Amino acid sequence: MAQPVSPGQLSLLDPVPLSPQPAPEVLSPAVASAISASRSDATRRAYSGQWRQFLAWAGDAGVPWLPAAPVDVAEYLTALVGRGAGLATVRQAVSAIGAAHRAAGADSPTESEVVRLTMAGLSRQNRRPAVQAPALLDDAVEAILATARSPRERDRRGMESPGRAARRGVVDIALVLVLRDCGLRRSEAVALVWSDIERWDDGSGRLLIERSKTDQTGEGEVVFITRRAMAALDELRQLRGDANPSVFGMTANTINRRVKAATKAAGLGEGFSGHSGRVGLARRMARAGAPDSAIMRQGRWSSSAMVAKYTRGESAGDAARWLE
Repeated sequence: MAQPVSPGQLSLLDPVPLSPQPAPEVLSPAVASAISASRSDATRRAYSGQWRQFLAWAGDAGVPWLPAAPVDVAEYLTALVGRGAGLATVRQAVSAIGAAHRAAGADSPTESEVVRLTMAGLSRQNRRPAVQAPALLDDAVEAILATARSPRERDRRGMESPGRAARRGVVDIALVLVLRDCGLRRSEAVALVWSDIERWDDGSGRLLIERSKTDQTGEGEVVFITRRAMAALDELRQLRGDANPSVFGMTANTINRRVKAATKAAGLGEGFSGHSGRVGLARRMARAGAPDSAIMRQGRWSSSAMVAKYTRGESAGDAARWLE
């Protein structure tokens, strides 16, 4: 059995392999590269972080980490919750531990009955209503558009100049309109380049999303862009020029901050995020009477369950025809 690892030894184990590492004589570099690409960069980073945390805990507890005993994994999961981790974080830890064991050719302790029952119990004990990001619906978007070009305080750097505010507003307007038209995930907005956008004769557009969370094989999906959003993109491109192929030129965190700042400046309160456009897309289409299949196609949801989650308020409103 493998000996437990101490936190001081972590540097020897980092990076921990999260995909099979066959001998060079077995697989060519091209095949090895393809195997490595079977998970997204974000997933590999998340799993690596979770696995390193488990290694540190196992070292402190003095228990073997590979293969790990199911009861030790169960203890670790309860410890995570005790430290305030949410269920999403705990589930990600389970996935990372299982992936590391499978990569090493070991039986995964996460598939054991004790870990399964522990997760079921933690889910019951720590069940909390999901907090949904506020939606970018029509009223919210109009408030953002009305205030986007107004000067704002820049922390300790004083008030923006009118020219700077106007330029920033062009970016904010295009970002908000595209996020809510296309239901873009932040990673999709980060990856967006001008060549992904096609203008149609009626002034609307089509956006090619080359890879998304539900399209890991990269077949690509095409979604609709309204004329209003296309006009905002035209203004953004005129401001930026063609030197940079990236449409927004932002990181995922920057997109989140820009949406939060724009909604705060519009007097919309707290809670908005880069996900608010995605929620707004689902609710906006549901209010217009779109079938689930159309909402799923535009938002690239693989299940109607997520659509139902985002649009439950609109669904509940169906009762109004009989109650009012």
